[in-house]
Amino acid sequence: MKFKSNYYYNSRNITKKSLLTLFTSWSEDKGKYICRNNTINNWNLLHENVVRILFTNDAALSDRVKSMGWKVLPITKVGTTGVPILKYMFYATMAAEDSLFYAYANGDILFTDGLIKSIKAVKKSKLGGAQDLLMIGRRYDVRNVSKNEATNYYKLITAVKSRGDLHRPEGIDYFILKKTYPLQDFPDLVIGRIRIDTYLVSVAVSSSHSHVVDISKTSVAVHQVTLPGKTGVDEGRSKHDALYNVKLLESKNFIKFYLRRGSTMCAPFYTKRSKNMTISIKDRKTDMHIRCTETVKIKTKQTIDNNNNKNEKGNS
Repeated sequence: MKFKSNYYYNSRNITKKSLLTLFTSWSEDKGKYICRNNTINNWNLLHENVVRILFTNDAALSDRVKSMGWKVLPITKVGTTGVPILKYMFYATMAAEDSLFYAYANGDILFTDGLIKSIKAVKKSKLGGAQDLLMIGRRYDVRNVSKNEATNYYKLITAVKSRGDLHRPEGIDYFILKKTYPLQDFPDLVIGRIRIDTYLVSVAVSSSHSHVVDISKTSVAVHQVTLPGKTGVDEGRSKHDALYNVKLLESKNFIKFYLRRGSTMCAPFYTKRSKNMTISIKDRKTDMHIRCTETVKIKTKQTIDNNNNKNEKGNS
């Protein structure tokens, strides 16, 4: 099985720091051939100054994606079920490439040039210098995406309008940040499993000076649905280790209080396109969902244990 591409990228054309390094990971799967090929070709179209990286330890897969203009990095840090840990993927990418921004996206996500335009708009804004800047966005679930649609922005947007469904705001499939983003306290969550998006976003927006930007309105992200029914829409939930991140967070006393804020709706800023197609950054103060601002008492395991001890003493 060979990937085919008519969209080659010459890395020697890069003469300055790249705008973005975009990375992902996937394993060989014949049923995903069209999907993976679409991703490779689509990401190759994004921008002449975007580096694409696949994390894999498969030699044959590595050779194929390299022949199509991608770079490859080895998977060195995995969870107990063998799935790559996101934090260390970011670290390895940052060590390998000198970019203004770094982004992880699931391997079945397609973009339009709105992604690059949105990043540039945020970069030029007052938020551009924030060390903890984080850009996120919602996705559209689209079935049977063809090669022609994946490699033509107009056709891809047409596919979204004709048969795409906007995914719920808690399902976030890509994260864009800078090298200065504070990842050191981020737990060892693995990619492609539930709660990784909810955790990252909820912690980020709960910061007293949050710099999270929702770029959904100016950057179309397409999730290629390849499996039937709801399984295809929420593929991560069908994995044998679907609850891996959930269990890890529970072991660290991560309470549902934060989960309510793990949504694009809770990003304090968002991008918007004006009539003349200029992208601006707006403050969401007057458009913030109540779940994002309400104060809820956090009951950690320690707090619960302390309360139980008090009750036992009172009853003795």
